[in-house]
Amino acid sequence: MRRRPREMGQAMAEYALLAALFFTLVIFILDASRILWGYVATSHLATVGARYAIVHGARSEPASARVGPTGYDALRKVVLENAWGLDRSRIKTTATWENNSNAPGNRVTVEVIYSDESVTGLFWAGQTLTMVGRATMIIQN
Repeated sequence: MRRRPREMGQAMAEYALLAALFFTLVIFILDASRILWGYVATSHLATVGARYAIVHGARSEPASARVGPTGYDALRKVVLENAWGLDRSRIKTTATWENNSNAPGNRVTVEVIYSDESVTGLFWAGQTLTMVGRATMIIQN
């Protein structure tokens, strides 16, 4: 079967249109997945930080491992160590203690804020996306 001369470029034109649409969709999925990973990881980091705070309260031993309203650098370090796949320089961790006390029975709230941008710039161009993870737990030790 022979093609007519008018139809010879039709397949190439269709491929060019569909390939552009397909690759745009793939890039969007990859970029959105990376943003979703940041959101899920931020929530997980808040839980990790809160867990660390509840087991390193006023009665934990050694005393150097305790975290509380006066200092929680060890908690920040634990959060950063668990930040797989995230830019650690964009992570901000804060913790607040109920009644300003790290005694057992009080609550501690850990908030992790992560800011990120679209890698490709095709979607959400120029926008900084801020993801917030927050966890509250009761101090056990």
